[in-house]
Amino acid sequence: MNYLFLFVHAVQDLLPLEVAITFGLILFALSWVSPRRIVSLPQPGHRTTTLIWAGVAGSLLVVVVATVLSALNVALNDASGFDGWWRRPAPLAAATAVVAFSAIALRRIPLPAPGERLVVPRRLWHAFASRTLLWISGIAAALLALTAAWQIAIATTAPEDAEFFGHVPNYTELPIYMRFNSGYGYLSGAGWPNQLATLLALALACAVFFAVLQADANRPLFARSTAASVRSERELTARLFTFILLGGLITTLGAVWMHTGSMGTAMVGLDEEWVSANASFPRIFVSGGYDMIARPMNLLGYALQAGGVAFLLRLAVDTVRAARANRLASSAASEPEVSASGPRR
Repeated sequence: MNYLFLFVHAVQDLLPLEVAITFGLILFALSWVSPRRIVSLPQPGHRTTTLIWAGVAGSLLVVVVATVLSALNVALNDASGFDGWWRRPAPLAAATAVVAFSAIALRRIPLPAPGERLVVPRRLWHAFASRTLLWISGIAAALLALTAAWQIAIATTAPEDAEFFGHVPNYTELPIYMRFNSGYGYLSGAGWPNQLATLLALALACAVFFAVLQADANRPLFARSTAASVRSERELTARLFTFILLGGLITTLGAVWMHTGSMGTAMVGLDEEWVSANASFPRIFVSGGYDMIARPMNLLGYALQAGGVAFLLRLAVDTVRAARANRLASSAASEPEVSASGPRR
């Protein structure tokens, strides 16, 4: 039993749960309880090639960014109190970049000449997007925005000679502190120096998402195009782009909740009296301002960060599976049909 305990601790030291890929791989393995693909692709062409690159390379890029930067959060000692301000929103920023560059690649698809274009009414940006995915993304974005805004609102500055608890960084006059136990002392980790980049990354992601779907929904059509084929390819495109951004959004929300929950779980023990070295120390424990929700938030942060990474890994694998299915279907369709009335032997 002792050897098992030491082994578990050795693995945890090598791959801490704070690192996105650790718990993410476990959830990724569990996701195969349902082997059905979550991705489908249009008929082979330039659009499909772009979507394959976005689904595979883009998803893996976000996973790598989340893994490396969460590992840095564990390895580095934050001496400023806001050192992780750019690392937490990095997965969402990477997902936004993947969608933006994929949309630029889609613009290289040849457009029909003015005389060959099909006249259609202008569509709304969400015309081809899944309503369910939009609701899920909107809820995740709202939770992220509310968390960041709340952490900015509760932050304050602190005098240099104040009592500081928890992880005590180098003193700064920036508003990165929150009051601890009704002004008894201060904890660091809040304020706009920690959360402003998250809000900016979220705003940029929303703007890019809107612009990309708006442009693709109103892309000119060839007059010979059928409504069914156009709707199918654009729905699949919107679905994949939504998946990539949703993966980055959930991963970033998890990182922010891990940080916020960890900061709020700080607990300080005050000795009532000195006793002999052989006796236990009687203590009074005082906690932070939102300690009732801090621990659940911290644990949910672990799950969300890992869930986002697992989702992106599954997205990459299912994109490969969808590409293989497309290739097999195209090969089967191109094979010459064998006549049922062939020569008798």
